[in-house]
Formats: sequence, structure tokens, C-alpha cells
Amino acid sequence: MKVFLFDLDGTLIDSAEDIALILRTTLERIGKTYKMPQSIKNFIGGGVKALLERVLKEEFKEEYVELFRKYYRENPVIKTKPYKGIPDVLFNLKQEGKKLAVITNKPEDISREILKRLNLLEFFDFIAGGDTFPEKKPSPMPLVRSLQILGENVEGAIMIGDTSADITAAVCAGIKTAFAEWGYSEDVKIKADFYLKKPEDILGLISGGNKDVS
Repeated sequence: MKVFLFDLDGTLIDSAEDIALILRTTLERIGKTYKMPQSIKNFIGGGVKALLERVLKEEFKEEYVELFRKYYRENPVIKTKPYKGIPDVLFNLKQEGKKLAVITNKPEDISREILKRLNLLEFFDFIAGGDTFPEKKPSPMPLVRSLQILGENVEGAIMIGDTSADITAAVCAGIKTAFAEWGYSEDVKIKADFYLKKPEDILGLISGGNKDVS
């Protein structure tokens, strides 16, 4: 494995509390606080628009997306933090000479700012947000284009994420997959090459891993 591609929310960072806070602020602004879910975790994944569509359903309007992003840019890190073990894992991967990239559906500027504030940005060779390329996950485009920019092939890469969008994008791109069980998804039907119970298990993938990582 030469390149490790990471999802952001639910894989590298636990941002659920901040996303819930921004969602509540947005719903208060548009007078729809009755739409606030008890738990936000199963709504995360797919980007801001997908989140708002899931929450608001038939009451969704495109204008709400920019409102949410405005509030998020103002306060991207309040309670967000890296999952325990992630900084050490990233450090060790870089020590091993691996290339690292983030492939997220969160806007690129917000993603960079969050990683910067959490002192994680320096570990990554490339950051792709949901607005970096014309398509986002589950399209394979962000993964393929990111590897091209890094000068690497799909054969030496692995995608690590916690949603079906991460796994689907990687499978369509011909990239190996690892499912982060500590993340937000409860979809037990996700079929990945590897299943990781904790962040430290990522290091077991350096030499190709085995399907018994979990």
C-alpha cells in the first residue's frame, strides 16, 4: 500500500456534535426546529445538501445549503476532535513513507480549516472536498483524480471510510476498501475488503493487511 485515502467525518474526526449544532442553528433560522433529529449520526455522509435533504425531506430548499455552510464556516471546530489514536496513526504512516489524502464530501475550505485547527493538515499530501471536482462520492471521480494528482495508481491505494459512499466510490474505482467500524454508519451490509475496529488497525494495512484485521 502506497497511498491511504481517508474519509473525514466519522473516520478521522468525530464532528457529530458540531454538525448537530450547526444544523440546529440553521433550522432555528428558517423556523423548522421541529425537524431536528434526536441523533444526527445516521444523517451524516454525502455532504451538506444530502444532510439537509434527509432531515427536511419535502421541506428542503437549495437556499438552506449556503445558510448551513455560512454558519459552519463561522464555527467549524467547537467540540470536533480526532478519534483517539488517529494522530499517532497518521504520524506512523508518514514515517513509513506513505502518501495520505482526505476525500470528503464536506466543502474543501471547511475541511482544510478543520484539519488545520486540529493540527492534522500537515500529514496530508492532498485534500479533496465535495466541491473540488465536478462529482463527489459515491462517484469514483474524486478518488481517481486525487490519485492522478498524487502520481499514483489505484493498485497501490486503499480507501478508509465509514459509509457506503466511501466503499462504493472505491469499488467503482478499483481501489481496495477498509470500513471504519468506529464511525457513524450502522449499515451492516457494507461489503469492504477489510473491517477495522479501531484506528490503530489501520497500521495493519501497511503491507496489504489481511481480512482478519477486525
